[in-house]
Amino acid sequence: MASTLGRRPAAASTEPPAERLLAAAEHLFGERSYRRTSVADICAAAGIATGSFYAHFASKAEIFTAVIRRIGSDTRAAMAAALQTAADHQRARERAAFRAYFDMMSQRPWIFRIIREAEFLAPGEFRAYYERLARGYARGVRVAQLAGEVDPRYDPEVIAYIYTGLGHFVGMRWAEWTAGGRVPDDVFEDLMYVLAKGLPPVSATDPAGVGVGLGAGSLASEPPARRDDLDGDRPASTRSAAARPRSRP
Repeated sequence: MASTLGRRPAAASTEPPAERLLAAAEHLFGERSYRRTSVADICAAAGIATGSFYAHFASKAEIFTAVIRRIGSDTRAAMAAALQTAADHQRARERAAFRAYFDMMSQRPWIFRIIREAEFLAPGEFRAYYERLARGYARGVRVAQLAGEVDPRYDPEVIAYIYTGLGHFVGMRWAEWTAGGRVPDDVFEDLMYVLAKGLPPVSATDPAGVGVGLGAGSLASEPPARRDDLDGDRPASTRSAAARPRSRP
């Protein structure tokens, strides 16, 4: 079923009552917080009589849990759909999944506030939200390791939580804090470059002489001539970061 949570609920909606209640609850929890939202508020926003609420949800706490689970399901579904059309290599999969994640969060920036509140109101659901995301990422990393695209020395779970943290904070900074602005292309390209190359000093190597960076494409593992030209293979929009204006709210 296609999700309707990306648009503001309307009293005249033809969606089933439970869907309308979920959509209304997501907006209100995100805009007002859980504690400042009542069941009556949710029903009014959904265009449903207050007494009908309990035919679908036992309590405000139960619909809050349902909202968190729906957000997680929608997030994973958006990234999975993007992966269906991505080229079959890790850099392309990272690009497709992150862009889908950021675009969804730009359309529904209040999601970040709901998830942060869940840490205290529904800690089990908060943890499950991130664990489900990370498990999917870790499976993808393992596939890439078996294909020789990511250094097999790395624990897939560690990389999965690196992805999770990058997505959360970059999305929060440029989607939530800019009131639903799309994560800018230059910011996105910087993130993709870091994932592909890592952040080692130009000549950094570990004791074994292998580049220290995220994945097999670490910048430090490239030949010295390539490392000397840091901007040589970057998209034009991301070159000379210090010299170009940064995207700001």
